[in-house]
Amino acid sequence: MVHSDEFKELHAYYTTRLENPLKKMQSLIAIACKVLRVIYTMLTNGTVYDPKKLKADIKRPTKLKAVAA
Repeated sequence: MVHSDEFKELHAYYTTRLENPLKKMQSLIAIACKVLRVIYTMLTNGTVYDPKKLKADIKRPTKLKAVAA
């Protein structure tokens, strides 16, 4: 996780999200499970690593536009 910006970003998200923030060790375990799933999928399907798919879990807050009635 130290060398991957994608995993650093995911760790920051897991530990600072508003709903159900994880503690540091919980976040690391969740990321380790994700790494195992990514590696398994890459080996079984012959796919290439795609960091965009990894970041798909991160839900960024969206700004709501005020609607005039």
